[in-house]
Amino acid sequence: MRCILAVVVIVASVGWSASATAQLRIVNYNVNVSDPAIPAVRAGMDNVLQAINASAKGGFARAIDVLILEEAESVATTGTAYAALLNTVTVGTSYLRSTVDAGSTGSGRPIAIYNSSSVSLIGEKKIGSTSGTASQPRQTMRYQFRPVGYDTTADFYVYASHYKASTGAANEAERNVEARAIRADADAIGQGASIIYAGDFNLYSSSESGFQTLTGTGNGQAFDPISRVGSWSGSSTYKDVHTQSPATTAVFNGQVLGGVDDRFDFQLITEEVRDGGGFDYVSGSYWAFGNTGTHLINQAISTGSAATLAARLPGYTTSQAQTVLTNLTKVTDHLPVVADYQLPAKMTASLVAPPARVIRGATVSGTLTVSNSAPVAVAAGADRLQYAFAGTGGFASSGTGSDAAMGAGTMHLLTLSTTLAGLRSGTVSVTASSLQAMNPTFSGTVSTTVLDHAVGSFASAATTTSLTIDFGTLIRGGAGGSEAFAVFNRPATSGTAWTARLDLDGVSSPAPAGVFSTTLAPFANLLSGSSRPYAVSMATALTGTFSSLFTLSLSDEDLPGATAQQLALTARGSVIAPVSGDTNLDALIDVLDVASILDGGRYNSGRAADWAEGDFNADRIVDMLDMADFLSTGLFDQGDYRFRLGGQGQSIDWTDGGGATLGLMPAVSVPEPTTQLALWAAVGAMLRVVRRGRT
Repeated sequence: MRCILAVVVIVASVGWSASATAQLRIVNYNVNVSDPAIPAVRAGMDNVLQAINASAKGGFARAIDVLILEEAESVATTGTAYAALLNTVTVGTSYLRSTVDAGSTGSGRPIAIYNSSSVSLIGEKKIGSTSGTASQPRQTMRYQFRPVGYDTTADFYVYASHYKASTGAANEAERNVEARAIRADADAIGQGASIIYAGDFNLYSSSESGFQTLTGTGNGQAFDPISRVGSWSGSSTYKDVHTQSPATTAVFNGQVLGGVDDRFDFQLITEEVRDGGGFDYVSGSYWAFGNTGTHLINQAISTGSAATLAARLPGYTTSQAQTVLTNLTKVTDHLPVVADYQLPAKMTASLVAPPARVIRGATVSGTLTVSNSAPVAVAAGADRLQYAFAGTGGFASSGTGSDAAMGAGTMHLLTLSTTLAGLRSGTVSVTASSLQAMNPTFSGTVSTTVLDHAVGSFASAATTTSLTIDFGTLIRGGAGGSEAFAVFNRPATSGTAWTARLDLDGVSSPAPAGVFSTTLAPFANLLSGSSRPYAVSMATALTGTFSSLFTLSLSDEDLPGATAQQLALTARGSVIAPVSGDTNLDALIDVLDVASILDGGRYNSGRAADWAEGDFNADRIVDMLDMADFLSTGLFDQGDYRFRLGGQGQSIDWTDGGGATLGLMPAVSVPEPTTQLALWAAVGAMLRVVRRGRT
């Protein structure tokens, strides 16, 4: 809504701009236009209605929502004219008139004009009779209104009356007849009805029987919202609540003069409209409009302080306020009574579900937001919302809360239990305790899937968190080792369907560099029951005994409650220098090596040679010294020489899941002396053949 100050400045010049919000302003006004021969609206009334719209005595400005008129000629004439006038001076509204004319024996009748953007007219009823033994000069009209956007619980009734005028016992008795008819009808509505008794009561004192009837006990008992009961007429004690007559000089025929000295015009309310909840009177908002208590008793209202009035009309200058006071002396012979009423609270609640999938042990909550969505322009325009909530099922939360209108709402975090895997659901119910609250109940259910933690493992049958792969002894420069392994996501005890997916977030880089390597790489969302294959390799560039620990950093998939875990992969092995004669570096000295020397053709050639061609002493030539080294090992045709030298073959040790050892080389026997002699003979013959072939 626009700033009130800015709006009022516009009001003072062109018209009031009303929003769609709807705390209510109710006005009753005796306009003295019952004569069909006179205009339905006198000059200056537009200025008065604009100023009523701008009034902020109750703390905020508000365009008129319900205007009760007395001494109207008819709904067709006066009603139509005033609805049109209000639609002109109040931009963005749609004022309509009532449709039923009350019976009258003179001085017009009460009618209603209402802003259909904020209230709906639900019903109209005539009260009392203008004939018979209990006749009254004018029938009272009972209007049933409902704030827009609310249901029947927010309905309120306005009794629009113009009681018998003048002093004297007979006139007081007639006023009491009207009061009894009104109370009989109001009491019949039943206990708990929100009722406003408005109009020109023509009462001189609260001791009058008519006032006593209205305020007597019963369902429809009336109360003065400002508690200013007493003998009003001519008393300076009550000058600030007097409503007649604002004029001392006649401006039109039939205008009652005499200055301001009587409280004839009222809005009385039932207990339900002053109990602080639901549809309720806004404290401090009631006043006889234009009467700031600064005027001279029995003098025109225009003798009052324009500056004091301007203070109640934000945005008005003293000069503009003086114009309003002057117009109040011209447009009729009563002052209007203005009062503001708060709307019942209107509950809006929503429940935001926790994440659809979480992991056991996660702290997750559903978010309950409860707000007071009453359609008002200021917080004071609606009752405060009070409520309680309770959770069942997965929700264990309960509590109470409140929210003023126009607030951001109140959020409650409802913790959902995640101690067990499975589908978890919770229901929360909200109940408003504020009187007449609209949408007083709410219920919402949410659910989430709670998963068990992923189970990282090197084996599928059992949870294996560490694995050792032993490459045994490799030959420097020979073939490296490579072994396959896998990373599994094993089902948790709750089963595959309720087990979280597994992420591999990273792998540590072990030392020494350049010896061991793996194909491990980060992955995400490995399904339960699935695996990823990998390999670890050992290089043979360096001699020595090596061991490296690869730490696999694993975690649950990225969901609330995810935790980390680790797997440990150990790779170990030794690399030894090859034995003289092992030209192909296969840990065997056999005819293949002899063939390699012969094929090389480097023996006693003087040409540069390498290990594969028979240069075993690294002097870059192949000669008798190399053959001596070859023959001296005694390993020809004796199998894998690593066992004879104290080494071992390759093995894999599942240290966390069984300790099985794979790939160990079989033991070999020590060669017999006859085998060694045969070897020497063969090599000698071979060398002779080589020399003859070169001559």
